Amino acid sequence: MTANAFQLEAIQATEGPVLIIAGPGSGKTFTLVERIVNLVTNHGAAPENLFVVTFTDKAARELTTRVSNRLNELEIPFNLNEMYLGTFHSICLRLLEDYREFTRLRRSFTLMDQFDQQFFLYKNLTDFRAIEDSDLVLGDEHTSRWGQSELLLKRLNTVAEEALDVGGLVGADDAAVAALGRCFELYQRLLLENNALDFSGIQLEALRLLEQQPDVLLALQKQLTYLMVDEYQDTNTIQERILKLLMGERRNLCVVGDDDQGLYRFRGATIRNILEFPEQFPPGTCKRITLTTNYRSHPGIISFYNGWMADQIWTDGTRTFRYDKVVEPQDATFPAVPTVVRVGAQDGLSWHEEVLAFLHRLRDSGQLTDWNQVA
Repeated sequence: MTANAFQLEAIQATEGPVLIIAGPGSGKTFTLVERIVNLVTNHGAAPENLFVVTFTDKAARELTTRVSNRLNELEIPFNLNEMYLGTFHSICLRLLEDYREFTRLRRSFTLMDQFDQQFFLYKNLTDFRAIEDSDLVLGDEHTSRWGQSELLLKRLNTVAEEALDVGGLVGADDAAVAALGRCFELYQRLLLENNALDFSGIQLEALRLLEQQPDVLLALQKQLTYLMVDEYQDTNTIQERILKLLMGERRNLCVVGDDDQGLYRFRGATIRNILEFPEQFPPGTCKRITLTTNYRSHPGIISFYNGWMADQIWTDGTRTFRYDKVVEPQDATFPAVPTVVRVGAQDGLSWHEEVLAFLHRLRDSGQLTDWNQVA
C-alpha cells in the first residue's frame, strides 16, 4: 500500500506533539505501522525507546504482527519484546513489575480480577460498614451483602480510575463524598496488608510510581523518546496524566483518534482529552493532521455521514465539540446500488412505528432472514 499525502505527513511528523484525526476506514493502523518503521529506520529508535498504546489486546496483537512483518520485509533486526506496546493496563502493569521495589507491592503480589475484587470487599464488608455514613456508599442494610459489595466496588473503582484526591474527598462537606473517601482509605490499607492489586488500581499505582519516584520518572523519560497512543478519544484523566509525565521535555507524543467515535464515557473516558490536546502545549507547537480518505465505505455512506454531521450543532458559542472534517471516498469504482436508507418521520414523533414497519417489509420480502441481522 502506498501512503496518501496526509498519511505520509503523519508518518514523517516525528518530533514534538502530533494530533492525528483518523476517521473510520482511513488507514490508521497502516499509518501507525509505517510511522514506527520510519522511527526505527530513519531516526535511530531502538525497541526500548518506543511506547505505543492501543485500546484493546486484539489491536495490540495486530499492531505487533504488522510491525514485525514490515521490519522483516526490510530485513531490520528488532526485538519487539523490548518495546512498550500494549494496552494502558498491560504497559502500566509492566512498569510496576519492572520497578516493583519502588512501589508498595512486594514480591508475588496478587492481581485481582473483578470477581476477586468484589469477593475481597465482601469478606471485609463489616469493616466498611463501621465507617460513619457508609450506608450512603454501600446502600442500606436491606441491600444484600453481595449487592453492597458490588456498589462499593463500582465507587472505589471510579476513585482509582479518575485518580481523585482522596484527601479532598474525606474533607468534603457532602457526607456521602466524605464517606467514600474514608472507604477508599480503608480499601488501600487492606490492599497493602494483603499485598494485592486490583485491575482498576493498576494505572493509579503506575501514576503514583511516576509522581513519587523522580529517579524512576527521569530514567523512563530518557529511555522513551517516542510515545504514540491510539484511540485517544477513549482515554481518561489518569491516562492523560501518565502520558504528560512520560513525554518529558521532548514532548514527542503522537495521539491518534477520532472525536466522532468517542464511545467509552461510561468507562471514564473523556472526549476532552482529544478536543483539548493542542491546548496542552505552547501555541503553534502541536501539529494536527487529518486523515480524510475513507478506504472502507461506499461513497453513498460517506456522503450521508458528512451531510448528517454537518447538520448538527457542535458549539455552544465559546467551545467547539468537534473537529471540522469532511471524509472523502477513495478513488475507486463502486457498484451503483442504494447504500443508505433513512427511515422515520422528520418530526421524530412516530419513528418507532416507521422503523418497525420498515423491518417487517424487509422480512416479508425475504431480504431479512433473521432478526440478528439488525442492529
